[in-house]
Amino acid sequence: MNALAIGSKITIKKICSEIIDKLDSLNLVDYTNNNFLNWDYLHSNKVKFHSGNIEKIETLINANLDNADIVIVHCKNDIESLFVAQKSKINANMHVFVILEDLSLASIFESLGFIVLDSHNLKITKLTNKIGT
Repeated sequence: MNALAIGSKITIKKICSEIIDKLDSLNLVDYTNNNFLNWDYLHSNKVKFHSGNIEKIETLINANLDNADIVIVHCKNDIESLFVAQKSKINANMHVFVILEDLSLASIFESLGFIVLDSHNLKITKLTNKIGT
């Protein structure tokens, strides 16, 4: 299983550290690679770091979006996360997880087919179930 994580907030770091052993590959993308400098334990042959404007589909494609089974999105704010998540949903079989700061927006995201995770009470059971653990 291949995953793409978009953003570099601590929630992305935590999730990736918990799922890396269950994945074949993990691609991480944000505006700059500098955001990943202290992510030493994620440096392995399975992990590739990318940078660019995450609001552009070209950046996401260059980060292997087209090969991702799972996409995890947590951007600067919930509106940007929604925008990037919508661009990421290029395949009906792809599972897109969106981490929200404000759960009052959850119904909007879920109505669009995204799986919502709460940034303040991060439980990744939905994610690990999709990976198959």
